[in-house]
Amino acid sequence: MLKFKIEDIEYKVPEFINIENYVKIYKVKDLFKDEYFAAKVVSIVCDAPLQDLLDTDYEEVYLLAAEIMGSLPLEKPQFIDRFELDGVKYGFFPNWKDLTFAEFVDLDTISTKKPEELLDLMHILAAIMYRPILEERSEHDYTIEKYNVDTMKIRAELFKKKLDIKYVLGAQFFFIKFVSRYLSYSHLSSMQNLSIWMKIKMVWNLRKWIWAAIRRSKKSTDGTLSSTKLLETILQNTNMSTTKQ
Repeated sequence: MLKFKIEDIEYKVPEFINIENYVKIYKVKDLFKDEYFAAKVVSIVCDAPLQDLLDTDYEEVYLLAAEIMGSLPLEKPQFIDRFELDGVKYGFFPNWKDLTFAEFVDLDTISTKKPEELLDLMHILAAIMYRPILEERSEHDYTIEKYNVDTMKIRAELFKKKLDIKYVLGAQFFFIKFVSRYLSYSHLSSMQNLSIWMKIKMVWNLRKWIWAAIRRSKKSTDGTLSSTKLLETILQNTNMSTTKQ
């Protein structure tokens, strides 16, 4: 763990960026155009007074900021379907055909938010997508806790403070991949210029078709598909649904 001192007070650069600090970083006005961006990043992540950092050697501040930003998975973050936090094992949706109506409604509600509002909901999104693993049959075949809004809120606050942002970004990228593949399968490919959040919103607004497609896939799969195979199965069935419509 990287450490540094300002006026004999020691500060630590955490080994990863949690959801809360990630949101704070990307709320910095004008982001990289902000002339104090480097100092603000270090202040946010290391809990060091901003004024003290402004009075510190600029090279040291820039090096610290570079170290912090370098820990963020900025390009195509890896999708990770499970992790352990505070002794509890969490897993991503292992079986899309078992998603409940409540999960769809909550995800749909989040997807209707503006991009700047979505930042404040990332911990909630993570808590919906990842839940405690109750039973393990293999590394990627498991049963997770039934969706419950009350426990989700508690988990969201834990994730906000302690969860590495890479898990959320990876899961988000999974959905983006889904949208891109969906567009290539459908007549909506002409909408490629839409913002990615508009694309995600569009897919969730078509959840009835997706829901029907998932139910059909239940008859032909055992629920242990890889993420890529899962996308293929859902997209092929969804394409059939939209064609009929």
